[in-house]
Amino acid sequence: MLPTGEQEKSCIRVCQYLTNFYRSLELVRFDERTGIVYIFAGEDLQVVIYRDGKWRFR
Repeated sequence: MLPTGEQEKSCIRVCQYLTNFYRSLELVRFDERTGIVYIFAGEDLQVVIYRDGKWRFR
């Protein structure tokens, strides 16, 4: 399973938002079992990007 086009666009957009606010990106991971992209920024911030491209903080 690969990330969807919507996930790819959202991932770039979210990473840009985070770095614009000087947050370091620690890890970007695609979970092949669930099809979800996880972004860990700093020590306490986690963003989840679903297959439809919608994202939320966790």
